[in-house]
Amino acid sequence: MENRIPLPTDNIYKFYALFALFVFIACAAAMQYQTQKTNDLIIATYVEQASISEKEKLSASDEARKLMLTKRLEAAISDKNYLRWFFSGIAGFAFWSSVYGFYRWHRHVQPTIDEAQRIQIDIAKLNLIKLQLEVDKLQGKGVDTP
Repeated sequence: MENRIPLPTDNIYKFYALFALFVFIACAAAMQYQTQKTNDLIIATYVEQASISEKEKLSASDEARKLMLTKRLEAAISDKNYLRWFFSGIAGFAFWSSVYGFYRWHRHVQPTIDEAQRIQIDIAKLNLIKLQLEVDKLQGKGVDTP
């Protein structure tokens, strides 16, 4: 199977930066999804509690249902707070890992790669000049040899 998405395996800092950026975005999306779902659950629970509270005389099953809804509401709020801190911690770590990876890549690795490419271009230019001189010499246009 052919890989359609090229992975940055040529440099560990590039991998750190891009993988941490992916984790950061995934955490942000997970926080948004989790918050939306929990809010939907909380709203639905409040509506059910209000409909039960409207009754003048509550039966034993209504009392149990009201207690269950209260516990479900407390659990949802507790889970929402825990997951918010959990995803925030991972997102914070991913953000700073990404900053570290991009910094090391930009400051320590990329200048070496740029210098190597510059040297290769200079060598290619010199080879082109050398070949041009050889062609001129073979065509008789070159410098007269003594």
